[in-house]
Parts: sequence; structure tokens; C-alpha cells
Amino acid sequence: MTTANFDQTFAPRGEIALQTLSVEPTRGDTVTCRARITLGKRAHDVSATAVGTIGAMVEMLYALGAGVEIVSLSQEQIDDEVVTYLRCERNARQCVSYGRGRTGDEAVVNALIAGANQLSA
Repeated sequence: MTTANFDQTFAPRGEIALQTLSVEPTRGDTVTCRARITLGKRAHDVSATAVGTIGAMVEMLYALGAGVEIVSLSQEQIDDEVVTYLRCERNARQCVSYGRGRTGDEAVVNALIAGANQLSA
């Protein structure tokens, strides 16, 4: 499998795209995340406060009707990047997605978007 084929299979670009994301620590272990996410041609400004960036991103996707559950998560460091592999589920359908990032949270967010795109089709 070529890299391009792998990317198209497990990290497809689709109707759902993250344009911006900001994360601000709040009290305890919680953070407030604000994002601009496009669904098709419409941009949506959403925010959520949750325990960690991953929880907030899951909440924001659900608020947009594109939510997915994380069934399993695996991460590895490759050179200066973190790679995350997720098994995601929505409406009894599952997929495997992956994302890359400078941090673990960034990689998970990218993998969540990829999973949401796979399961929205």
C-alpha cells in the first residue's frame, strides 16, 4: 500500500475539516476549546469545556451532528511527530483512522476528524 493510498484510506479528507483550534486551561484538569469546523461549505464556530482536548473535540463533533465514539486509541512517536491510530464508532459502524501532529492531542484531533469523515459517508 502506498503512502497516498494509506492516507486516503485511514485519513481521508471529506466534508468535515478543522480550520482552527484554540485550547485554554480552566480549573482542574478541564480545558475550554474553541474551533472553527467546516461541514461541507458551511463554517461553524463551536466551543466546549471538558476534561482534556480530546473530550472537548468529541463534544464539539457531537454538537455538529458528526460525533464519534473512540473505541480504542494507540499512539507512537515517529521522529518529531506523534502518530495516533483510533478505532471509532458511530451508529454501530466502526472504522480505523489515523492522524499526525506535533503533540499527542493534535494527533488525536486529526485522527478524530478522519474518523468522523469516514463514518459520515
